[in-house]
Amino acid sequence: MPDSGSKAQKEAICFGAGPMLVLAGPGSGKTYVITRRIRHLIEKGGIEPSEILVITFTKAAAMEMKERFEKLCEGKFYPVNFGTFHAVFYHILSCTYHYSFQNIITQQKKKEYMQTVLNSLPLELPEIDGLEGEILSEISYLKNSGMKAENYKSAWFEPKDFARIYDRYQEMLKKSRLLDFDDMVADCLGLFRKRADILRKWQDQFRYILVDEFQDINPMQYQVVRMLAEPENNLFVVGDDDQSIYSFRGASPSLMLGFERDYPEAKKVCLSQNFRSRPEILEKAGLLIGKNKERFAKKIEPGREEGEGKSFFIYPFETAEKQCSFLAGKISEMCGLSASEERQKVTSQIWKPEEIAIIYRTNSDASMLAEKLTQEGIPFFMRERLKSIYGHPVCQDLLAYLEFALENRSRKTFLRIMNRPVRYIARNALNSDMVSIPELQRFYRDRPYMIPVLDRLQKDLTMIVNMDLYAAVNYIRKGIGYEAWMKKEAVHKRAEVSEWLQAADYFQNTVRRFSSVEDLKEYIEEFEEKLLIAGDNEKEKEGKVQLLTMHASKGLEFPVVFLPDCNEGKTPHRKSLSGPQLEEERRMFYVGMTRAKEKLILTWVKGTGENPGFPSRFLGEM
Repeated sequence: MPDSGSKAQKEAICFGAGPMLVLAGPGSGKTYVITRRIRHLIEKGGIEPSEILVITFTKAAAMEMKERFEKLCEGKFYPVNFGTFHAVFYHILSCTYHYSFQNIITQQKKKEYMQTVLNSLPLELPEIDGLEGEILSEISYLKNSGMKAENYKSAWFEPKDFARIYDRYQEMLKKSRLLDFDDMVADCLGLFRKRADILRKWQDQFRYILVDEFQDINPMQYQVVRMLAEPENNLFVVGDDDQSIYSFRGASPSLMLGFERDYPEAKKVCLSQNFRSRPEILEKAGLLIGKNKERFAKKIEPGREEGEGKSFFIYPFETAEKQCSFLAGKISEMCGLSASEERQKVTSQIWKPEEIAIIYRTNSDASMLAEKLTQEGIPFFMRERLKSIYGHPVCQDLLAYLEFALENRSRKTFLRIMNRPVRYIARNALNSDMVSIPELQRFYRDRPYMIPVLDRLQKDLTMIVNMDLYAAVNYIRKGIGYEAWMKKEAVHKRAEVSEWLQAADYFQNTVRRFSSVEDLKEYIEEFEEKLLIAGDNEKEKEGKVQLLTMHASKGLEFPVVFLPDCNEGKTPHRKSLSGPQLEEERRMFYVGMTRAKEKLILTWVKGTGENPGFPSRFLGEM
C-alpha cells in the first residue's frame, strides 16, 4: 500500500470532530487509517493523547494496533488508551467496585457452576456431550443481546426452565462475587445509568473514541459506547458489514447499518480499494457477497495488478480421503517438498509453509487433513485446538467393538457397544469388571427371548476374531447392524447422517493399514499427541502450514489459501440454509476467500451413491 494513501483514506484520517462511519473492506488498510488518524488528532488537532480511546475486539488486535501506532510515531511517546471492550469495561468497573482479576470466573469454573446448577434443579436433561458448554453459550448470547431470560428460546429447554437455570447460575456468581466476561458490559451499563457523575467522569476521560471491527459490536456494547461518547459524539467507527460473522455473540450488521440513523450528522467514507487480493479473487468474492441483501451497497476495486497465471481454482473430489490427499500433495508441491507437472497448473512458485492456510467452516472438519499432513511429514500449526476424528462417537464405537472382540473384554468397553444396535442388555447384568457371554446367558436363563440375542452376539464376536481389521469393521457396520442403528441415532441426536457415515468410512479406511488393534490404538494415541503439540505455542508457527476456521481467519492474510469441503450442508452449514443465518454463512465464506493474496483453491466432495455430496450454492453464486 502506498504511504501517501488513497483519497478515501486521507478523508478518514483528516476528519475533524463528530461521528464518522468508515466502511473498510478486506485489505483496504483500516489499521493504516486508524493509526494515522490517531496521530493526526494529536499532532494536527491538538487533542491530548490520554483523551483518546481505541477499542478492539481481541487483545492481540489491541497490541498490534498499539505497536503499529508507536512505530508510526518514531520514538515519540503518546499515552493513547488501547484496549478490548472487556478490558475497558473491567477497568471502569474495577475503579468503582475495586474488583481484581480474582473476581473473573474461569471457563472451567463456569462449567463446574453450571453442572452444580443442573444437578440442583428437577429437570429432564437432554443426552448430549458438553451440555454445560451449550447452555453457557446460550447465556452468553442472552447477556450480549440484552434479552431477558424468560424471553429467550433455548435449543435445549422450555423458556421457564431456561430462566430457572439462568437465575440460579447468576445467584451463584453473585454469592461468590464473580464476574464472567459477558457480565462486564451489563454491569457497566447499569453503573452508568445509576451514576451520572461516574459516567461524566469517563466521558471527560475519553473524549475521542475509535472502534475497530465495528461490525462485531453487540447491542449492549453499542449502548455503553454511545453513552461514553456523549455529549460530543466524537465516535469514529471502522468496519465492514460484509464481515459480520459473530451472531452467536449477539453481533449483527444491523447495528452498523443503523449508525447513520443513530447519528444523522455522521459522515461516511468507503475505503473501496483492496490492496491485498489479486483482481480475480476479488471479483469472485464480490460476486458472492453481492447476493446478500442486508448490507451497504458498495463495490470493492482492486488496488493491485493481476500478475501472472491464474489465481482462482475449484476442484471436485469423489471422497473426503481423495480431497485430503490432493491438499497434502498440493501443499507439498507448493513448498518444494515434491514436484509434478500438475503443480504448474496452480503455481510454479515455491512458498514457505507459513504462507499457506487451510480454512475450514468448523473446527471438527480439519482433523482428517491434519492426519494426512502428519503422514506426509508436513508441519502444521493450529490456531484453535482441533478435535481428533477418532474422538467421534462412531469411531469410538467401532474401536470399542474391535477391542472387545480381539483384545479386552472389559465391562467399560462392553458398556459402549452392548446396545449398539439395541439388544436390551441391562447394566445390572454385568456383575464384574470383565464380561463373559456365558455368564450373561446364565443371567438371562429365565428370559428365553434373550438367549437368541446373546447367541447371535457370541457368533458375531467369533466372526470378528477370524477377520482382518478392515473386514471386521465392515462386518460390524453391515452384518451386525451397527450402521442402521447409527443412522437412526444421528437423526435422534439432530446430527448430520452423512457426517457420521463419513466418520465410519474414514475409520474403516484407516484400519486397513494395521494388523492388530494394539498397533491401531498406538497410532491413534501418537496422532492425538501431535494434535496437542501442533496448537501449543503461537510463537512456533513459523515454518508451518496454518489450519484455522473461518471465524479464526478474520483479520489475517496469506499468499495461498485453501477452502476445502465447499459442500452444501458444510458451508452453508446445514442449520443455516435460509434467512439471516444464510447471509451470515455467506459472509463467513467471503471472509475465508478474502484472506487470499495470490492463490485461492476451493475443493468439494462429490460423495458416493449412498452418501452423495453436493457443491455449495456459494460456488454457483460466483
